[in-house]
Amino acid sequence: MRSHIPRAWPAAAGAAVLLAFLSACVARGDTVSHNSRSFPFLGRRLTIETHETNLIVESDTRREITAERELRGTAAQDGNATWSLHGDTLTIRVDCSGLVLSCESEHRVRIPEDVELTVTGTGGAVQLKGLTGDVTARLGHDGTLRVVRPAGRLRLYSTGGDITVTDARSARVQAMTSGDGNIDLGFAAPPTRVEVRAAGSVGITLPPGGETYRIDAPGSDVPSDPGSDRVIVAHAADGAVTIRKGR
Repeated sequence: MRSHIPRAWPAAAGAAVLLAFLSACVARGDTVSHNSRSFPFLGRRLTIETHETNLIVESDTRREITAERELRGTAAQDGNATWSLHGDTLTIRVDCSGLVLSCESEHRVRIPEDVELTVTGTGGAVQLKGLTGDVTARLGHDGTLRVVRPAGRLRLYSTGGDITVTDARSARVQAMTSGDGNIDLGFAAPPTRVEVRAAGSVGITLPPGGETYRIDAPGSDVPSDPGSDRVIVAHAADGAVTIRKGR
């Protein structure tokens, strides 16, 4: 008579191996790496290209580019994050592949004052703080864009993500979203021309004061002055347009 041998142990052994593998992955996922670099830079125009990372760009008085980064999980493994400056283009990439439980990164870049900046990015949020030069930003893959205290001309575009501008002293602003992105602009100084087209809703807050504006928009708390040299054009494909003056 042949004895019956339980066959549950292969499954148990496989589960144990899988558990050990996942535990190792979790341990690696807790890895954190901090690095910094500086790049000599004397140009007047800079392009930053980013891939799968959050980015913060700030203005600095030094005539060089300084960059700091924090990498977490798989992003901290050798070869998964790169940064390089070639000519006037700073390229920042984070690539995680395979079984990934954690892949997070943030880069903080400081650039010389008055540099004209172009940012192109996919897969991450971008913040631009206190920049005095003109800015062009194009984000894809639901990238969100936040611009704080800008002074130069703004050209802002996002595919699927929101665009938010606060305390702007920019005279001219163009902003456009597709997908379902909203646009919210707040001004600390009266602009001369604002052109906004959002897939979602539009909010524009103008500074208090006696300035008047020629407004082409379906909804506004600010009366339109046909004779004004200051122009606001705002349209929302799937949401409301709100234009008001702050207090």
